[in-house]
Amino acid sequence: MKYEFDEIIDRRNDKYSFSFKWKSPGYILDDLGVKGYRDDVICLETADMDFRVAPEIIEDLKNLCDHGIFGYSTIPSSYKEAVCRWYKDRQGWEFSPEDIYYLPGTHEAVAECVKLYTKPTEGVIVLTPCYGYHGDVEANGRKYVSVEMINDGNEYFTIDYEALEKACADENNTMIVMCHPHNPTGRVFTHEELNRVADICRKHDVLIVSDEVHSDIIRKGIVFEPMMKACGSKGLIACTAVNKTFNLAGLAMTNVIISDPELKLQAGDMYSMPTPFGIQAVISAYTRGDAWVDAMNEYVEGNIDACIDYIHTNLPKCKVIRPEGGYSINVDFSDYGLSGEEIVERIYVKAGVILNSGLFFDDRRGKKIHRACLSSPRKMCLEAFERIAEQFKEI
Repeated sequence: MKYEFDEIIDRRNDKYSFSFKWKSPGYILDDLGVKGYRDDVICLETADMDFRVAPEIIEDLKNLCDHGIFGYSTIPSSYKEAVCRWYKDRQGWEFSPEDIYYLPGTHEAVAECVKLYTKPTEGVIVLTPCYGYHGDVEANGRKYVSVEMINDGNEYFTIDYEALEKACADENNTMIVMCHPHNPTGRVFTHEELNRVADICRKHDVLIVSDEVHSDIIRKGIVFEPMMKACGSKGLIACTAVNKTFNLAGLAMTNVIISDPELKLQAGDMYSMPTPFGIQAVISAYTRGDAWVDAMNEYVEGNIDACIDYIHTNLPKCKVIRPEGGYSINVDFSDYGLSGEEIVERIYVKAGVILNSGLFFDDRRGKKIHRACLSSPRKMCLEAFERIAEQFKEI
């Protein structure tokens, strides 16, 4: 079956679109201290897709609508069997249905782990620059502890093990949230990297929560290994979801995998009631979604290659590399010699392109580096960088 990823879907004006990404881009500008944006703004900031959901999932959800009753719902055995099947077949990772805990979204899952497994004022380590877990940590009275990764100067990041060891040796720091694949750097950590992190954390009794929601979106030739598969289950919790893979974030379906018996004893309160639509979407995705995900990965890889080629040719002072995982690229504008405020003005206001600045990721370059999510029709992604290039062509 051929899937259509080039279709432009109006997510700003359509009656049935409630898109946070397209209907609320102003919050990004507020954070950057900029007011107002063009009517024809292109939104590439939020990590969701502008692709229609797989037709197999839509078909099953239509059948659910025809059923006509959407009351209190419980997860059936077929749901957990589908989750286990997906990860065994796609990633070679085996766990039991009893290891699966449902929570309504990955932020909620990370926050719940923070509340259940750490105490107020304790520290939670994050490898930065990284997707923002501040709300999950600080809103629950814990301390956000940043351990900066090492940038080789060309946007390839590796783990600073000495800094990680120092942070883990602080007895007040009791948890690390690993973003794997890493967002926004695009790193897919190797078996050796994962095990070295696990060894350091276990040496100092630091619990590992591995956020793996981008794990199905990987470049050709790159192998993603779940951290629990690589390092074993002791002292480790994994967060998985259909939200990024299948563009189902609005249904808030996250599966937390806990195989360590000791951690299971503390997970008894980790429970929430899903909607029937979420339940069916997970079952459909993990039983009928393989072909769509393969096609989506191929299309997104084409987007990434096309945009990076365009940037190298038309924004030659920018630094950007091909990510190993995920569907976003990090573009460093520092070499244009402009202030962060001038860069933001050219991209967000004059070009009318909404991205995410480094401020969101605890990147020291702040407004000089910007993440673009390329999970949109290729024409839209390229138009965004054509607009940006026009604002930098004389520099």
